[in-house]
Amino acid sequence: MLNERKIAVIGFGSIGRTFVRLLTAKSHYIKKLAELRVVAVADSKGMVLKPSGFSDYELIKLCELPLSGLRSLPESLDLDIDLLYSEVQPDIHVELTPANYETGEPGLSNIVNAINNHAHVVTANKAPLALRFSELMDLARKNEVKIGFRSTVMGGTPLIDMLLSIRSYSVESIHGILNATTNFMLTEMHEKLIPMEEALRRAQAIGIAETDPRLDLDGWDSAAKIVILSNVVRREIKLQNVIREPLKVELSDIAECLRNNNVIKYVAALEPDGKAYVKPMKLSRRDPLAGVDGTLNAVRIGTTIGEITLVGKGGGRIETAHNVLDDVIGVML
Repeated sequence: MLNERKIAVIGFGSIGRTFVRLLTAKSHYIKKLAELRVVAVADSKGMVLKPSGFSDYELIKLCELPLSGLRSLPESLDLDIDLLYSEVQPDIHVELTPANYETGEPGLSNIVNAINNHAHVVTANKAPLALRFSELMDLARKNEVKIGFRSTVMGGTPLIDMLLSIRSYSVESIHGILNATTNFMLTEMHEKLIPMEEALRRAQAIGIAETDPRLDLDGWDSAAKIVILSNVVRREIKLQNVIREPLKVELSDIAECLRNNNVIKYVAALEPDGKAYVKPMKLSRRDPLAGVDGTLNAVRIGTTIGEITLVGKGGGRIETAHNVLDDVIGVML
């Protein structure tokens, strides 16, 4: 079949299922570009393979299974990436496993395996790029495949596209509000004068904070994002280079800021001297980042010809799935 592409979806949680549903909903449009066939779906407990490709109906039925429920299917196999590639030979590897900022696994090995099998990679998992950005890009170039990662930072806003479009600029600094959970919490604290613990409970109640929020509150999520942005603008740093200060803000800190017409924001930054950090910062109300509230994200990019500020949505489930699909389309064109 002309321009046929086989896809493996690795990671079948909330984002993976939203992506698969979106893929089926957009199938009529996508068929104008290529014939996409999902030939493998894997979660943490098992995988299902179909060399001829799953039908839209079969994919929707998979989405209706409980989380980590692929193992319950009679045709399910133990998760084995080597076996997956030998059996169905996917052209595009979609990596949607959870982030592991200590080792990058299993996402890092999955991506390396995919590239070595000459598959394009689309990832929403930040950890492998935060830990091994330049190595993965070099490996992809060597194997003549692409890595799509739009969804890793500000998935609801075309930030990565914008940065790639200003290649001739010399980027000196990046300052950003890159985590929706902590920004929502700080907004609640400023507007309603509630303690941080209550702000966290409210974030969890509306589904934007995990039961274990340490990746957000300890700065791992923001640190990974500033690493990716820095590497996109050719300022090579790794996750271990980022100084992280956990978010610990008292109501007395908020009150002092309000008296002085300032705000506290959880800022991820790359400075001109190469120093990278994530920490709570007092910002003047005149700062473009100061008015970015709720679940919005923003970046202020300092270049040799002036500043660029971009404000928009972060990466919710639906926004992330759309960016993953955009990257799938992008790598196959």
